[in-house]
Amino acid sequence: MLVSIIIANYNYARYLTAAVTSVLKQSYQNFEIVIVDDGSTDNSREVIENIQKQNSDRVRAIFQANQGQGGAFNTGFAAASGEIIAFLDADDIWKPNKLERIVREFADSKVVGVMHQLENIDADGNQLETSPPLALPNNLAELIIKTGNAWFFPPTSALSYRRYALSQVFPVNAVKWRTCMDGCIIYCTSFLGDIKTLPDFLGGYRIHDANNHITTQSSSANPARDLAGIEMTNEYINQFLEKINDPRRVSLGNNLQYQRTKYYYEGVFSWLKTWQIIQLIWQWPLYSTSDKLYFIMRFLLKSSKMWRLFPQKSSEVVSS
Repeated sequence: MLVSIIIANYNYARYLTAAVTSVLKQSYQNFEIVIVDDGSTDNSREVIENIQKQNSDRVRAIFQANQGQGGAFNTGFAAASGEIIAFLDADDIWKPNKLERIVREFADSKVVGVMHQLENIDADGNQLETSPPLALPNNLAELIIKTGNAWFFPPTSALSYRRYALSQVFPVNAVKWRTCMDGCIIYCTSFLGDIKTLPDFLGGYRIHDANNHITTQSSSANPARDLAGIEMTNEYINQFLEKINDPRRVSLGNNLQYQRTKYYYEGVFSWLKTWQIIQLIWQWPLYSTSDKLYFIMRFLLKSSKMWRLFPQKSSEVVSS
């Protein structure tokens, strides 16, 4: 079973060698590596050409003008030939048994995708504090419908899928998916068959000053952008469901993050809206009972500030 590893790179020359090396050292050796450089302005070309020269039988390099993550993945998928497609961010790494572990799961013909856990590592590869394994249900499509696309999934380097499933997803709209392609892939494939989520930590997610983790930590500073992103994602998922003739649809009304952020952003107190969001929190399948009580109390406190008309900018109230 040939596995194609797609590595999209943009200005990660300093991490790229470590990423590729972690693939070359896999215990499962039936793979190919497709590196798509998306218009890097650092010395990525030099690094990639050196990697390719040393591993010409395993590595294919493609250089293109910058199109964003979606455009790079479109190119990588079109060039890949494996039955299984695995994604690896250029700044992340895998443990040596990663491919062997996921191939074992793909022996089950019903499984169209495999996800696993990632440890947090710093810029130098040192392990950082990592959250416990994600507890996800077997039916991800049901969870997505119930929560209106809540984000609670592993990132790109933990994702792998059968080619025939991804062929229904790719090519993606590269303008809409310049970033956060992991969300696009996860949401769409969840409606195509069984997705296996492993508790194993099979790689390292690198946290540094230039990756998406840092960007998302400050996302509450721009709630309008966050709301627009959720709206675009829901529209995209529903268009995909229509394309594959699936009658189900995701609804913004079920999305707690969207409804709560919009309420804070608008800054107008409403008893009805307050009650609706409390219900969403209480029904949220990803919260424990103690989580639900905590977030309800926190939400009521912030709502009371709007009710009492305290002078406060929307951006100061948005974080949840």
